[in-house]
Parts: sequence; C-alpha cells; structure tokens
Amino acid sequence: MINIRKYQEKDKELLRDICIKTSRLPIETEDQRKYLTLMYNDYYTEVEGRNCFVAVDENDVAVGYILCAENFARYSKIFRKFYLPEIKKLGMNYYFMAIGEMAAHLLYSKKYPAHLHIDILDVCQGQGVGTRLMNELKNHLKSKNVPALMLSCGGDNTMAVKFYKKNSFKVVKNLAGSYIMGIDL
Repeated sequence: MINIRKYQEKDKELLRDICIKTSRLPIETEDQRKYLTLMYNDYYTEVEGRNCFVAVDENDVAVGYILCAENFARYSKIFRKFYLPEIKKLGMNYYFMAIGEMAAHLLYSKKYPAHLHIDILDVCQGQGVGTRLMNELKNHLKSKNVPALMLSCGGDNTMAVKFYKKNSFKVVKNLAGSYIMGIDL
C-alpha cells in the first residue's frame, strides 16, 4: 500500500536517488548526477519542503514525490543566488541548460506562478500514485490561494504528457520540443 505524506528531512537522499533513477537524461558521471539533483530536487526540499509531498511504501520509504515552488519570482531569486552558481561550477553546458529551463518557466510565470517536478519509481507507476500526489499538491496550493501551476515536459515523453492531460493540465506552449503545461487552480 502506497501512502502520501508531507516531505520530511529524512526523505532527502532517497528523493535525490529517485530523481536520478527516473531521469530521462543520460547519467554517466557524478557531474550529471549533481546537475540533476541541483536542478530538480535540492531547492525544493531545502527551501520549500512545505510544498512537497512524498509517496511512501508500507515501511515509510519514499517511492515517489511531487516537489513544488509556489512562487516563481521567489524561486528564481533564491535559485540564482545559491543553486545556479553550483551548477555553473559543473560546466557552462549545465549552466546554459539551467538558464534555458528557467527562462521557459519565466515566460509563463505571471499566469502560472507555481511549478512542479514529479517522479515515481517504475515499480509504482500505473497504480494511481501520480494522480494522488498531484491531487495532494493541487489541494495544498488551492488552500494557499495559489492561482495556477505549471510544469515543463519533453514533447517526446508521450506517457507523461498523457498523464498530465489526464490531470487537467493543458499545453500552454511547445518550445523547442518541450511542452510548457499549465492548470488553473
């Protein structure tokens, strides 16, 4: 049985592992691992843990998560100050990838101030865990009067696009083969 609960500090390393294991990017070096966790995990768990939810098994071990920054302007300010310099140390290619992703979100942040990342281990997919995580986050953000939520997704990731559409997200823009998807809350 999979349960959904708020993020706890003890989850941090497991969530990093899930981020790496579920990545569609090639992971061959420590720099690639570091980039993934800096870009898609650490800010959210370190700064906005109150907006993060974890899917756990019967032993309270994380098998998936949904991480969220509720306000892009705040996220951008903190991310640029503390996380982007660490990404830049990994190399300019990582730095430009991070800047590009942030720029894509910036374009739509007025209408969709919150953004998310969701990952679930393969063995737990197809069991409704993602929808339960998504519903938990949407209800949480609604209670905080956050008006809308967005994400970015590879256009070739057809299963993910189908999942997001099933959860009421709409394609806002197709940018260079990636979708910006959003939902009004």
